[in-house]
Amino acid sequence: MIRAALVLALVAGISFAARSFLPADATITGSGAALAFGFLLIAAMQTGHIFHDLRLPHLTGFILCGALFGPEVLRLITPSMLGDLTLVKKVAVGLIALNAGCELNFARLRPKIRSIGLVSIFGLLTEFVLLFGFFSFVLGRIEFTAGMTSAQRLTVALICSTVLSALSPAVVMGILKETRAVGPLSEMCLSIVVLADLAVVVAFSFTESVARAVFPPDVAANGAGPSIFGALAVHIFGSIATGIAVGLVSALYIRRVGQRIGLFVFAVLFVVAEIGGALHLDPLLVGLSAGLFLENISPVSGHEVIHETEVAAMPTFAVFFAVVGAEVHLHAFFTVAPYAALAALTRATGIFAGARFGARVAKVDPEVAARVPFGMFPQAGVAIGLANLVATSFKPWGEAASTLILGTIVINEMLGPVLFRMALARAGEIGKKREGSLLDLPAHAPTPEADVETT
Repeated sequence: MIRAALVLALVAGISFAARSFLPADATITGSGAALAFGFLLIAAMQTGHIFHDLRLPHLTGFILCGALFGPEVLRLITPSMLGDLTLVKKVAVGLIALNAGCELNFARLRPKIRSIGLVSIFGLLTEFVLLFGFFSFVLGRIEFTAGMTSAQRLTVALICSTVLSALSPAVVMGILKETRAVGPLSEMCLSIVVLADLAVVVAFSFTESVARAVFPPDVAANGAGPSIFGALAVHIFGSIATGIAVGLVSALYIRRVGQRIGLFVFAVLFVVAEIGGALHLDPLLVGLSAGLFLENISPVSGHEVIHETEVAAMPTFAVFFAVVGAEVHLHAFFTVAPYAALAALTRATGIFAGARFGARVAKVDPEVAARVPFGMFPQAGVAIGLANLVATSFKPWGEAASTLILGTIVINEMLGPVLFRMALARAGEIGKKREGSLLDLPAHAPTPEADVETT
């Protein structure tokens, strides 16, 4: 831990010194994103080592590292740097989603679909209902809703509740990778967060349509724009179709070429991230669809792809979550901290009660049922993306509502990984992962030659 702390201090000192050498009146080309990427990669990995020695999740260390050196604290990473690192985030999300899809085998999950569905439905519904009740009560006491009608306040509560119902496949996948956990709890949590986030994205489109109907067109930005349902169809089905195409190309490459598979996968994800903005593709859906295709339809084992990309997985996660941490609005959080803390507590209560009830109805093993809610606590990418969409889509109240939402996300982002790791430890699943698989009894059993520890 001492060595990692010294390396972190040295790298930070060199980076600050490098920036200080630039004359005050000088201009540079670009944002310095290369410096930001290199610094975050090294700094986040060293912070991860420190948190490992403290028996805390690496991911929490990555996020705190980004927040510390981000625009609102030490300011080594500037907003323009973060903007240019968006492409890196999209590639990372694509890789995380691809790995998640490669872990979900429908044949193996079929006997558990009822359990996964009931836990997801009751967990999400209870969480949403409690959050809606909380915001319906609180928003009348917050300044930015002072001039609103009762219907408009309820609509804002609907938007906030929907966004905060989002879970985090990225965090769950990252924790499972980091801890090499495998078992019934790992499998159920990964399946739930992936399916639930897709449901939340669809639900948000409906609540957004309600908001555009309740608020006047000059208040809801782009209120006279095209139908949200048409845009949603293009966004979802276009992303899924692209993901299937990516999976097909990857399967052909693996079977026909079979060389440098990890590099090829990264290259494909980079291309998808580059063109995704113009074509309105979601890297999460693209990666997830590609992984599901590889594992369930193609002759290629999804675990083969995981094995080939595993050596770069942790550095990718480190940069991704460090960037997520750097984007945290700490000053905004402190302005709404009391409400955010209550919202986080309400959300946790809803998840815990709903998931436990759903697990009881589905007759899930009591040991698993007691710990499943902890895998649903974390939040990150999807929730942050929806919160930012609220800020830009609805004027003038969207920015204030987004601040409240992001404040709640900060708490879930910091505490969620810690609680989930503790649940995995108590379930005895940490460290039991076999090479190339997060889940026990993979549908495509690896050969003995492939079951080798990656160095």
